[in-house]
Amino acid sequence: MTIQEQQVCKNCILSDGFLGINLNSEGLCNFCENPSHKNQNWWKVEISDQKRQTAFEDWNRVIEDLQSTQNQSKYDCVIGYSGGKDSTALLHLMVKEYHLNPLPVTVDNGFVSEVVIQNFKDTLERIKVDHVIIKDAIGTFRKLYRTLFLNHRSNEVCLTKNVCDNCADLVHSLVVRVAMQKDIEIILFGYSPDQIRRYFYEIPRHEIRYDWYPSLLNHEPFTEEDKQKYLMPRDFEDHVIPRILLPYHILQYQEDEIIRLVESQQLIQKGNASTLKTSCHIVATSLFYDVNRYGGIPYTLQFAELSRQDPTIRKKWLRTVRMLSPLIKNAKFNQEGVKLVFEHLGFTKEELLHRIQAQLDQDPHKERILRNLSLID
Repeated sequence: MTIQEQQVCKNCILSDGFLGINLNSEGLCNFCENPSHKNQNWWKVEISDQKRQTAFEDWNRVIEDLQSTQNQSKYDCVIGYSGGKDSTALLHLMVKEYHLNPLPVTVDNGFVSEVVIQNFKDTLERIKVDHVIIKDAIGTFRKLYRTLFLNHRSNEVCLTKNVCDNCADLVHSLVVRVAMQKDIEIILFGYSPDQIRRYFYEIPRHEIRYDWYPSLLNHEPFTEEDKQKYLMPRDFEDHVIPRILLPYHILQYQEDEIIRLVESQQLIQKGNASTLKTSCHIVATSLFYDVNRYGGIPYTLQFAELSRQDPTIRKKWLRTVRMLSPLIKNAKFNQEGVKLVFEHLGFTKEELLHRIQAQLDQDPHKERILRNLSLID
């Protein structure tokens, strides 16, 4: 057994010392030793059969209601459309199987990949629907990302989680605004079944109303114009709060079938459905930060759970992580996209690495993190 293998959980793929993960004397990580273990970056969410059934019945009622009232308004629902495989398949489902007229709404954060732009073109050539692209918040996104990158201080919570959670709140706010302007009461997002840490099936309306405005907006460099991009309780005084549903949480979902569908229908070109190609450049850059800061890829936490559910795929995920880690560590994963992020956010890779080193020097887990970093190359 190599030194590298000794530092990885025997049952899944998590490394000792990564984001608070410890291996016990038997070589098992916290999650494999205790299925109810929680980490600030990830934890397993159990959804009861009854809760799934209730959500499934609700979804069927929603579709029946939309179909019965579809001639009463121009659009039946809004779809948060990213250009990735899941939102594309969801658009196909609503149009081709349910025969509804959704309005896909895309939020441009200024860092979408060229593959996503090509996917928009290919999909909308074959599914004839209107499409709204929101571009007027790019400046706010840049301020948000810069603030999060340059003020990240945690020894426990990775930057990627912080960035994605804050980004999602702004994206959701902007999509809800479009829906309210057009009096559309149903919004759909194509989150996959493993994306249930924050929400299952429906985003609670009280969170839409109260929880998406971050406190960092009250400080420089944010302006009143930036603040208005987010939802506030006053925005709902004369509007019904739309329902935001996540149908893939209760519908049959298999990633390979989703890819097969979008490729066979020529909605996305073969090879362009991969999440690695459709993720925005900000994700690639935050992963660069996290690998160098914490000694691993944050998504390994989800990959590890997939490995626990199906031990036959452990080796596949282990190979994937070992292949990607050195690329991400050296900013060679989505290299041009990462360069674009540095350029537009106003700092260099070297400046970011200097900040990372200063924080790492204060981390009580420094030695184990450095050991894991040395094993990546």
